[in-house]
Amino acid sequence: MAQRVEQIQRISKMIQEFDAQGWHRTGTTADQESAKWLVNMGQHLGVDLTLERFHLNRVAPRECYLEVGERIIQGLPIFDGGFTAPEGISGSIGFIGSSAQIGLDRVGRASGPLGAEPNVEFQKNRRSKQHEALVAVASGESPGLMASNAPDFCQPFGLPVLQVSSEEEEWLTNQALNNSLAHLVISANRVDSESFNVTGSVAGRNSEAPPLIVMTPRSGWWQCASERGSGLACWLEVMRTMSRSRPYRDIIFVATSGHELGLLGLDDFLERRPSLVQKSHAWLHFGADIGKETRFSGTDGELQSQTSTILSAAGVTPATPTPPGITVGAESQVVARAGGRVAAIVGHSPLFHLETDRWTEEIDADAISRVSTAFTNLAFQISRE
Repeated sequence: MAQRVEQIQRISKMIQEFDAQGWHRTGTTADQESAKWLVNMGQHLGVDLTLERFHLNRVAPRECYLEVGERIIQGLPIFDGGFTAPEGISGSIGFIGSSAQIGLDRVGRASGPLGAEPNVEFQKNRRSKQHEALVAVASGESPGLMASNAPDFCQPFGLPVLQVSSEEEEWLTNQALNNSLAHLVISANRVDSESFNVTGSVAGRNSEAPPLIVMTPRSGWWQCASERGSGLACWLEVMRTMSRSRPYRDIIFVATSGHELGLLGLDDFLERRPSLVQKSHAWLHFGADIGKETRFSGTDGELQSQTSTILSAAGVTPATPTPPGITVGAESQVVARAGGRVAAIVGHSPLFHLETDRWTEEIDADAISRVSTAFTNLAFQISRE
């Protein structure tokens, strides 16, 4: 019991520290400092973590707002779209398909390989020739601006789009009904930047045996305390135990950046290791919002059953398996498509991709502790197979 209390305290402290670092957008100062902090966390556990640098042209938003009359609404651009000139554009605001210069649209969470991809209809509207730019009400499960991932970050397309809070929907609808005159600015720079994957390993007794890889993303739009902090906490807890064990096979740990930008970090990690997926024994993946309403998947029946048994033994309830052939977690889907064996787990938070995803909102350290214990046991089993 005392060990469990200590684990919950560690998890809570770690997520609080992660939350305090600021917005974890890839390539920002907070992202870079967070990577160094994670290396230090690993070193305290006796694991020599290193930073693997990759470069990107980071989007640095400047003035991003819609002005109608005397009211100004701030927003966030779509990171794989176009931008306006610094002076912006002026014209009427109207519904999609109208003759207005500025189209009013809605974007929400859609299921897809990147978890929070814009929905199909919205992607189609971004290619419209009927408007000069779009304002998109970005709606999640709770009030606020639910930022959309940028799966086409390296090949941006379409109109400039300003994402705004769902709390503005009623007012904006009225403006569109009246074809109100508006001024829209979606200004941003592309800045040469760098980010890091954090990676290291625990040596096994047989270095020739196919390794086990334990991975989790570490970047996101805002503080993402639940979205990313919970997975990182589990990742470190697995590392804590495995660094003190004597596994049969090597265990490779990686926390990737670039999750929200088309999985840039995972791409870099795999490009450096082109045969890793084929030569690995298995992968364990911590996805978003670990703790509540758990869903899990295994890429084969044996791995799915093994994961289910271990989650149940650790008291992770409810834990819902996905149907055969369905893999949860964007990074794990990439590995699965390449032929890798993956056990992956995700949770749920109504604050997903919202700026309000902070400590202590919607974060259950006890539930996270149970998941980390389960996957530590799973890693222990697989590492000795």
